[in-house]
Parts: sequence; structure tokens; C-alpha cells
Amino acid sequence: MNHWGRIFFGYDDQQNLKWIKGQPLHNHTENCRFILEQFRSFYFHPETKDRLMKAVSLHDSGKKETFRIKTDDEDSGKFSYSFAGHRFRVPHDDPYVDGLIRSHHEFSVEQINREKAHIESAEDKKRFPDDLYLLCMADQIEAELAVKTVEKKKDDLSRTFMEFSTIRLTDKVPGDYTVVPWPFEPESFTLSFELKTLPLEGLKKNDPKTIEEALKKIEISEKETLTITLRGK
Repeated sequence: MNHWGRIFFGYDDQQNLKWIKGQPLHNHTENCRFILEQFRSFYFHPETKDRLMKAVSLHDSGKKETFRIKTDDEDSGKFSYSFAGHRFRVPHDDPYVDGLIRSHHEFSVEQINREKAHIESAEDKKRFPDDLYLLCMADQIEAELAVKTVEKKKDDLSRTFMEFSTIRLTDKVPGDYTVVPWPFEPESFTLSFELKTLPLEGLKKNDPKTIEEALKKIEISEKETLTITLRGK
């Protein structure tokens, strides 16, 4: 069975479904970890960096069990995907790593305090909000860049938790981007998005369950790759 990190839906001018592309889960998590590794060293706590990296590698493991395709609303007939509850499928046994995974979509005082109650070390309790912030930022930067690259969304796109702006520098596709403020050590680096297109022939295009099952079963050994360059201004 395939495991997806994100699904993209393309529509024509009449809002008819034109294409469906999936980003494999491993590509999303590897991109998130790679983005996090580029952050300047002063962002990290050396004492918990390894656990933060473990959390970023595992943060979306719950998507394997929670993947769904659904219809947004009956009027539009447009599709969306859901991984509802995935952050609560925690695959680790370290309370610190567990807490980072559970909290990566809820950077709030209440959630942070809930997780700190499970952490024994007073110093780790202090470090936890900073590490959670980094996990959230890496996840959301990757997500925003993926949507802009694949769906060609404009720079006014904004996502939850984002304290960095991703800005397209060129009109070419896939394109060059910058992140403002630039938090990374290298002056530039590349990031690749793997995509598998789901053939629509023979599918019931108005049936989300049919599309969901097809995405789970499609052979994904051959994929399209879009590579972007991130540059500091």
C-alpha cells in the first residue's frame, strides 16, 4: 500500500477534475528533515537536537493509517484529502519525541504545557517550545513550497504557524524561491518534490472512495521530480 504526504488536485476552467498528483510520504518527511538541517546552529539546543531530528523523521507516520479522500462540498464537487488524527498516532516511546509529534499542528500555550507535564527534566521542559517551533516551521515551509511549486499558487498563500514568508524569485517553473527572514546556514540549496500522477481513465471521478483506493494501489516506482532552488537575498 502506498503512503502519501500530500495530494494535489487540478481542475480545468469549468472546474472539472483534470489531474491528481500525489507526493509520497517519504519525500515530504525527508524534505522536512533536510530543511531543518539547513537552519543556522543557534536555533538548536545541542542537548535535544537528536530527539528533534527523530521527531521530524517520524512526525507524519500516522498519515499511513489516516489517509482519506473526501468531497469538499456537494455543490463544488471538488476533492480534498484528510489525515485527521494523524498526529496522535505516535510511533515512539520517548515523551519528548512523542510530545513534539503530537504538537506539530498545535503550537499553543495549552498544548505545550500539556506536553511539558510528561517531561521529567526541568531543562528539557524549557527547550521543548523552541524545538516544537523548529519542527512546525520546517513542516510548514515544506508544505507551502510544495503547494506553490505544484499548484503554482501565488505568494499571498499563507499557512498556519508560518513566521517565515516564502517568495518566488523567478517566473520560471519549477522556480527559485527565497525565505524571509532567511534562517538557513547555506546561501542556497535545492529541494525536490517527487510526484506521481494518478491516471483518471476508468475512474469514477465523482467518487472519493474510488480515488482513495486507486491512490493506495497505484505503482509509484516511476515519478516526476520538480526541483526548486532556495536562495538567500
